[in-house]
Amino acid sequence: MKKLLFFLLMLRSFLLNAQTEPLLISGPMLGYCEHRSVLIWFEFSQEVNSAQLRYWEKSNSDFFYEVDYAGELGRPYNPAKFELVKLKPNTTYKYELLLNGKIMDLTGTATFSTKPHQANPTADPAAFSFLAGSCAYLNDPVLDQSNMPYGQDPYIFNAMSSQESSFMLWLGDNLYLRSPDYSSEAGIRYRYSMHRRSPVIADLIASRPNYAIWDDHDYGYNDADRSFELKNVSRDVFASYWGNKSYGGENDKATYSAFSWSDADFFLMDDRSQRAPNRMQDSLNGKPNCDKAFFGTQQLSWLKDKLLSSTATFKFIAVGNQMLNPVAQKEHFRNYSCEFNDLMSFIATYKVEGVVFLTGDRHFTEVNTYRIKGGYTLFDFTCSPLTSRVHEVSLLEKNNPARLQGSLVALNNFCRFEIAGPAGDRTLKMQSFDKNGTVLFSHSLSEKELKMK
Repeated sequence: MKKLLFFLLMLRSFLLNAQTEPLLISGPMLGYCEHRSVLIWFEFSQEVNSAQLRYWEKSNSDFFYEVDYAGELGRPYNPAKFELVKLKPNTTYKYELLLNGKIMDLTGTATFSTKPHQANPTADPAAFSFLAGSCAYLNDPVLDQSNMPYGQDPYIFNAMSSQESSFMLWLGDNLYLRSPDYSSEAGIRYRYSMHRRSPVIADLIASRPNYAIWDDHDYGYNDADRSFELKNVSRDVFASYWGNKSYGGENDKATYSAFSWSDADFFLMDDRSQRAPNRMQDSLNGKPNCDKAFFGTQQLSWLKDKLLSSTATFKFIAVGNQMLNPVAQKEHFRNYSCEFNDLMSFIATYKVEGVVFLTGDRHFTEVNTYRIKGGYTLFDFTCSPLTSRVHEVSLLEKNNPARLQGSLVALNNFCRFEIAGPAGDRTLKMQSFDKNGTVLFSHSLSEKELKMK
């Protein structure tokens, strides 16, 4: 009798939960933003059988466009993207979402603005700013140890959403797949869905465009490489939950892409899908082992072409792992010396100016430098962690000769970058903030410092 009663109670609870699950699971999240198109992302419940998005100019509510969602519905997980077109540059729009014919309550003001067009090519580039960070662990009461939570105060996202910025750049480990997650496609989708529906990030992702790269924890297991059996599944899930313009090049299952903002180009790199195992020897017979790939031949060739064709003042290369740290162990670009030497030589040979690296992963923030042979000093701004536990800096790294003096921040933090100034004299300013919005570290870099001598 007790077993029957328990079964009936559990069945009742299941039915109530099924009936009360909202039609809108999570979102909106603003994805890429251009002059005439914008991407808006949502996730729907299985009960949704129709979805429409209406949008109109904020200054003219008498006329609106309506877009029907054309993707598949009714699946266990339903991430959905609306790519809005017929937009005007430098214009603010409002929008509303209809599910099964009902208008949904949306986070924030449900607005977006398209990029401005600079009609006069001789005018000074527009000033802009962006936020950046990595390592966003949100605790799971079911799987995680409650007495030793790995995730720290999530309300750092409130401080981030209150900061004015043109967009947010997620630098990898944007969520953490646990062992029950990365063993199957269902597990990977479960973690992405659960993380995205957290209310602590809702204001941030709804209030500005979001771009993302990945690292090992949102790709697979710790230090996962190209041998991960679900690498293609993981890539497809990543692409379905983020709003970059593209994912990978021709005939490869990767996540690299690019976008521009004002006079800056951003190259979003994939440091996992072609990554050789860390344990592979870095040199053979005294020479770099070029079988030990970090980006892989196709992606590295793509990056070189992008750098050569770019006329941007600043060329930001965003990577999950550090690029210039000479003393970090295992997970960093300099342990892949064939590709490291190749890229450094390429920048020097072709006199590619304005290169800046943006990285994450390390669970502390710092700035590393590297002098190009016959050229300028490269900077690698590492921004980490957002909410993951801070890692202790090893004795070896405490004396890192490449670290910019005073740049080490061993606290949960996020970074803000601002680019301003007249043409020919632009300045990049980086600031690190804690959860209260207090500045922890600041450094400014002139475009003239990134010129070939």
